[in-house]
Order: sequence, then C-alpha cells, then structure tokens
Amino acid sequence: MAPWSEDNSVYGGRDLQPGCKTGTWLAISTKYKKIGVLLNLPGVKKENAISRGSIVADYVTNDLNLLDYVECIKEDANKYNDFVFVSVELGSSSAEVKTYSNANDEIIHWTNTYLGFGNSLPDKPLNKVQNGEKLLRDTCKKFNKIDNKFELLNELVKLLKNEQRYLPDPQLENRQPNIYKELSSIFVKIPVIKYGTRAHTIILVTKSGHVDLIEISMKSPIDVENTQWERNEFHFNI
Repeated sequence: MAPWSEDNSVYGGRDLQPGCKTGTWLAISTKYKKIGVLLNLPGVKKENAISRGSIVADYVTNDLNLLDYVECIKEDANKYNDFVFVSVELGSSSAEVKTYSNANDEIIHWTNTYLGFGNSLPDKPLNKVQNGEKLLRDTCKKFNKIDNKFELLNELVKLLKNEQRYLPDPQLENRQPNIYKELSSIFVKIPVIKYGTRAHTIILVTKSGHVDLIEISMKSPIDVENTQWERNEFHFNI
C-alpha cells in the first residue's frame, strides 16, 4: 500500500503480474471518499480474459457511485474471470456498502452493521467468512471507543491471522477437494505449494473522517519456512 504516483489521493497496492501493473485489489480514494475491494471467484478460466485489477483502479479514480460505475463496465463484464467487487462509499457519518458480481450480474446494498465477504457469492458465504464476521462483531463491540484504538488494531490483526479451520464447509470441499481443509481458515498457509495469505490490510475511518491505514505484509523475498513481516502505516483525513 502506498500513495499512487499518478494520483496521490489514492492509496493502494499494485498488481505485480506482467501487464497488470496499473491494477489493484484494494484501494481508497481520499478525493472521492470511497474504497474498492476485488475478490476473485474460483471457477472456469475464460479464454483471453481481461485483467480484473483495472476494476478497483478505475472505480477509485473517478466520481461515479457503484450503480453508475457498474453500468459503465457491464458491457465488458463477461470478459473478466468471475469476481465480487465490494464498494464502500463514505458519507459524513456513515458508509454505504454494496457488492456487484459478474457471475450473476447482481448488485446488493448491505445495511448490516457487521459484514464479511470472501471468495464466494456474497449471499453464499464460506464458513470462515461467517465466523470471521462474528469475530469482527465481538471485537468491535468490545473495543468501540476511540481510546481503545490500539487494542482494537491488535485484536483485528489477531483476527486476520486466525488459523482455526472452520469445518465442515461443503461449498469449499466441493470446490477444492484436495486442499479444502487448508483453505478453511481465515489465514491460509500452505507452504508445500507456496500458497497463502501474504498481506493484511486494516482501514479505520472515524466519523470525523480521520483514516488509519495499516498494512502488514510478508517481506520479500518470501521464505515460507522463516516468514518475516513488515508493517506500513499511513494517517490522513478525508
């Protein structure tokens, strides 16, 4: 995560895959007061698919709300591999959360206080997402004062590093019969195939518009047997 050189009102990571360096999976715009997150849906890979990383990047660098933005990308929606896009539009004292998936061409406006999304359709969450949502609720209820920010951050990091396996999960088992157990935890760690969670990002936004952006990521080059972590923080107002 870092301010983008071409638009320093945007903080986000970069897709390091060749040909995708302008894309991202998560970004926040201080100018347009919105957050975009991209989650891939495992499934059949489409031939000559367009990179999904441009979806978040384009969303946070223009002033369109999600409904209008989806109309702009619908023409090419079937050219992307399946995804769930999560938008958070920050108001003066609240946030509007919506999701859009090209897998079913559905937009959902979410009004629950606590929400969790993962690599499945939003209305068919994996078990670890449902349990993560409960952990989030319990954590936020316990540390719900501005003076508890340090404790809140520590507990959120623990949540993101949770290696408990939430089984059974028929959806996950049907999708990945060989590694569904390893994928059933919030923090995924499969050293034998060098696959797993490599970064955690927390964005805290107060009602007054102050933002704490914290990213904890594996140091490169990554050593799966002796993982080293580094922490970056940014603090700003929107």
